[in-house]
Amino acid sequence: MTTNSGFLSTGNAHNGLPPSSAGGLHRDGGSAVSVRSATTSGSNGRKSYDTQNLPNTQLSVSSSSGQQPSVQVDLTEIDGGLAMLLERSRQSLNSCKETVIFLKNRAKVEEDYGRSLQKVAQSTLKMIDRSGNHSQSTQQAAWQRLVEVHETLASNRMKFSITLSEMSDYLSNYVKTKENVRRRLKETEQRYQKAIEESEASLEKARAKYEMQSIEWERLLVKTSKTESSSNPGAAQSSAISKTKNVSNAVSGIFGKHKGLTQESLERLGQEAGVKTKMANESYKRILQQTNTMRRDFYDVQLPKILASVMGLVEEVDQFLKFSLGKYAYTYESAVLADAITLKPIDMASGPGMVEMVGDIDSKADLDAYLQAAAKAGGRINRASIPYREYEMNAVARLYANPKHIFGVPLDAQLERDHQQVPMILAKCAEAVETYGLQNEGIYRQSGQSSQVNKLRTEFDLDAEQVDLSSSSCVSDINNVASVLKTYLRELPGGLVPPSHRSAMLSYFPTDELDSNGDAGGYDTTHAHYNRDQDLVLAQKISGLADAIRSLPTPHKNTLAFLFAHLDKVQAFQEFNMMNSENLSIVFGPTIFPAVNDPANAALDIRRSAKLVKFILDNRKPIFEAI
Repeated sequence: MTTNSGFLSTGNAHNGLPPSSAGGLHRDGGSAVSVRSATTSGSNGRKSYDTQNLPNTQLSVSSSSGQQPSVQVDLTEIDGGLAMLLERSRQSLNSCKETVIFLKNRAKVEEDYGRSLQKVAQSTLKMIDRSGNHSQSTQQAAWQRLVEVHETLASNRMKFSITLSEMSDYLSNYVKTKENVRRRLKETEQRYQKAIEESEASLEKARAKYEMQSIEWERLLVKTSKTESSSNPGAAQSSAISKTKNVSNAVSGIFGKHKGLTQESLERLGQEAGVKTKMANESYKRILQQTNTMRRDFYDVQLPKILASVMGLVEEVDQFLKFSLGKYAYTYESAVLADAITLKPIDMASGPGMVEMVGDIDSKADLDAYLQAAAKAGGRINRASIPYREYEMNAVARLYANPKHIFGVPLDAQLERDHQQVPMILAKCAEAVETYGLQNEGIYRQSGQSSQVNKLRTEFDLDAEQVDLSSSSCVSDINNVASVLKTYLRELPGGLVPPSHRSAMLSYFPTDELDSNGDAGGYDTTHAHYNRDQDLVLAQKISGLADAIRSLPTPHKNTLAFLFAHLDKVQAFQEFNMMNSENLSIVFGPTIFPAVNDPANAALDIRRSAKLVKFILDNRKPIFEAI
């Protein structure tokens, strides 16, 4: 009787409660869980479980048996862990119900000890076989051996019959109380799950609305590009479209409801669609945050509390069942002293007594074995947060949604934005002309086709870095490339050379020298009238222009140097392209140094600009080497 003397003491025999029922159920010595959520309510010692007061602890079970290795099972990480514990509690309560049935039957048949007791024992054994609960557990093994002992008993005591009836009634009431506790815990978990499912359904609706608004905005952006193509023939194709020529065909059939709308209407609709998309995106993010917060609260706080409550219920029922069986064994031994040899053999070789059989029950070890098997069979909870999925626009929509304008944009602003030393359009056009157009007669003097020039202008104004000038359409007429470069330089805000520097540079070419003969600013070093004074004036002009160019802002200075280096390469092929420094100065003079707004002096300013450009081209090396 030493094994179970702690819970078999007679101090609580009058009310049928185990000694641990006065306080919380606490697992000591080897258990990784401490559940103290049980609070006594009323005088009958019944316990209620409040998940709000449970500690937020990790739920795990470890073996306390010295003969088995320690096993840790984290129930919060197992998919269906709560369902497994609820099933385990149901099995424990069913075991209690089986015990109630047994006690009632035993009390009923005590007056007919022999046959009736044997009949009850046999029916109980069959019931155990049919239930299949706690297979290979210490509780199952002890219970089966205990019932087998009853097959040999034939004595009956009325007092024992009354005691069995009282135990049966109390255990039945106990099972009903714990079934209500189990039902409330299960309903609590279902309410949280339902709330999460409703929140996830709302999240899916918000995400679908966000995608629908994004698709509508994307369609309007692409439609806007197609409308711009209609107003400027060939100008709506970006470099991405030229690389992927089937994109236009893929999206051409999805804009039926926007046919006939003007460019202004499409832009207005696009702006409205953008606002709606932003609002839908914010709503989607807000509901996503709410859903993830609800999920984290459930999996990190509420679920561990519910699991702790169910774990405490399982342990209490198992312990109470063990206590009830122990009390039954103790009372039975006291009532049937005549059958002492049968109930408790003196010779241990003949087998243990009923109390020792019950004492061999290790509920913790049984629970560990069950949870370990269930953990191997179950999956894992997906605890990862739902990620944010940004809508991915196609290349055409991205270009029109975030264009990199260069026409009409100040030179320093676009170079700082694009992290370039010189404009990308100048670098690409110069490279194309030097590759395909140096021997093209009249390069920069002849104009390109208006439609092709507008098309190149639109592509450069969307994203100059994506423009490919090596395509056959550009190579076939290099004048289109030359024209778009001249247009860009002509439309630079403030010009390539700022007005303040422009006046200083033009001052070296007064109007009274415009009709002088000779080149290089009116001085020809190859003729007899050349003298040292002219050489000094030439050196002063070169030095003065170098100083003026050196004082330019860095973006303007680098771009001007790059442009004149390119034009120098062009005039090097003048025997093929007929574009010497004089012809190039006529083309680029008004572009680099535009005339003032005074119509009376416009003609003189154009001639002075051409004279200045010709002088810089003829003396490019000494001027730019001095910078």
